[in-house]
Amino acid sequence: MTILKAASPVAGDLTASSGGEVIADKEDVLSEILLRLPTKYLLQCCCVSKHWHSLISAPHFRRRHCRRHASTSTATGLLLFRTFSFKHLMDHLVYFPNNSNDKNCYSRTIPSSIRRFHYPLAFSGFHHLHSCNGLLCFGLLLAPCECNLYVYNPCTCSYASLSLPKKFSLSTIKAINLAFDPSRSEFYRIICIYAYNSENDNDPFGDHVYKILIYASESGTWKDTGKGFSDKYDYLLKRGVFSRGCIHWVGENKPFLAFDVENERFRTMPSTSVPENGRKICYFGDWGGRLHVIQECDGGAASLVDVMELQKDYSGWSLKYRIDIGYLGRGIGGNADGIKVDVLCLVEANGEGKTMLIVSAQGRILSYDIVDRTFEEVCNVSNFASVKQDPLEYKYKWGQAFQHFETLACV
Repeated sequence: MTILKAASPVAGDLTASSGGEVIADKEDVLSEILLRLPTKYLLQCCCVSKHWHSLISAPHFRRRHCRRHASTSTATGLLLFRTFSFKHLMDHLVYFPNNSNDKNCYSRTIPSSIRRFHYPLAFSGFHHLHSCNGLLCFGLLLAPCECNLYVYNPCTCSYASLSLPKKFSLSTIKAINLAFDPSRSEFYRIICIYAYNSENDNDPFGDHVYKILIYASESGTWKDTGKGFSDKYDYLLKRGVFSRGCIHWVGENKPFLAFDVENERFRTMPSTSVPENGRKICYFGDWGGRLHVIQECDGGAASLVDVMELQKDYSGWSLKYRIDIGYLGRGIGGNADGIKVDVLCLVEANGEGKTMLIVSAQGRILSYDIVDRTFEEVCNVSNFASVKQDPLEYKYKWGQAFQHFETLACV
């Protein structure tokens, strides 16, 4: 028979506060509790104490948290960059209007934690900008002939600096794509596409050849894969999309291209139809592991665009929506002429069952519900400028918007 003894008065008088202190002293229990918190709240917990800050900042904890939340992580907003003289200037962090009725939280200028990294160090702007699942990759021109590459986590303000191999420079690199999937690995790859000039007239690649150079973060080394392809200003190489283990590129006339990063080989990828004057790509991106391309409708009115999704088995593209961008421009502009609208991102709000376009129109960022055909202003980014400028200065395009993920991923 088990005899249960009454707790002593001292034990019975334990308060919630003292119970919290007991948990705080049990690091393994505390870790398990903190691992369950979303990144946003976990970063706030860093301010509780030095002990908590040290625990949350530890690389092994960050890796565990990243793996745990990888399958449920979705983009929370967009980082917007203005392009000036072929350089990118980070402007705003715009949040998607998914989970709040408070419009004041939808947008703000870039937080000081992010600004601290690139001002004044990157006063000349970013070069070869790309992002993937919460990490940014870019080049900084530190001297006339010196360019360092950085991989940066805006949430943790941590970054890694690396140099290109000696025979490569900013001028020879045509594009940089980042490949990072925390559900598969804690490491990332940087895919550099460089111009290859062959002195062999019988080279099978011919003119306008590009080859692929890969950096592996687990080993800290570069590898020239020798894999190449021919392209003459067709593929949108700077806006490759990493999904399902491959970097995908779209183009105006050629078949779409996919590169298997792990196995270092090209693979077959279906393409959309090519109109007589070539594809007019308005957007290409990933949401929840699904690839989407938006292009002007073939044979329809100039203002019509098709939203297509790639089948999971790579069997082809399916038409999801046909949208009258002209209607949207007229609604936003408030007149018959309308204004130019640029698509920045396609967002599927799974909790609400909505599919939205995030668009830019003369300094305004808006969300457009594709099914209901309604729109609302997310923010007017030109209002954040310290000096009032022409709204056209803040007319962002698809290539200037990058999905922002809240992640503790190590770099």
